[in-house]
Amino acid sequence: MLRIQKGVEKKAERSPHARPRPIPGRFKLCLTMLLLVPLAAAQKPAVAGTPQEGAAIFSQMCAKCHGDRGQGLAAAVTIAGPSLQAEHDPGDVMTAVESGPSHMPAFSRVLTAGQMQAVSRYVTTRLAVIPLTQGDLGEGGKIFRTYCAACHRTAVHGGVLAFAGRNAPDLQEKSRALIAGAIRWGPGTMPAFPPAVLSDEQLSSTVDYVRFVQHPPNPGGYPLQEVGPVAEGGLAALATLFVIGMTGWIERGGKG
Repeated sequence: MLRIQKGVEKKAERSPHARPRPIPGRFKLCLTMLLLVPLAAAQKPAVAGTPQEGAAIFSQMCAKCHGDRGQGLAAAVTIAGPSLQAEHDPGDVMTAVESGPSHMPAFSRVLTAGQMQAVSRYVTTRLAVIPLTQGDLGEGGKIFRTYCAACHRTAVHGGVLAFAGRNAPDLQEKSRALIAGAIRWGPGTMPAFPPAVLSDEQLSSTVDYVRFVQHPPNPGGYPLQEVGPVAEGGLAALATLFVIGMTGWIERGGKG
């Protein structure tokens, strides 16, 4: 009887419906530690680099395109970069360094997060010497029409400089910092506008006006990509002529 009872107990242990044995407490603790250590390492915040490290990285990787003072470089053939002297937002600089806008290479696989933060802080605290404040749209419009509209057009879409053989760039997607830096710097054939010509307040007003034209209030209708009243009037004239022609064709019985 004792042997039969032991055999029944062994069959019960081997049964697929039998309950699993409880995991020992020490084994649970070790398993938990093994799972939490990699997770804690992945969530460890990146250590930001020092200002000296940011200056060294900028001098090595950025100055060849943006200048040693972030003033910007311009050339017809060689690599050129815009001025960074009006970049006051570390987040924008960090995004540019990480993703590489336009023809700028991305540094997300070259620099660590801490190194990119160090470069961003260096640009915004040491190189950003052009102040940007709230400007006057009315004054900015006058300045833009006086100095800028001849090349960039009133709708800031850019245009052809026949005498120079180059296009004035489209300003629709340019940020406040890039616009202000270009005004002070004067890239390519564009003249520079130092504080002796445009004060810091006038510069801010001009930048605000360009940003206003980039996203103007829409009174309704189809804006035709904000090209301007000439294109809109031309399209309206063509539509009017088409309606007149169709009216005459119908009056003649549709026989031409």
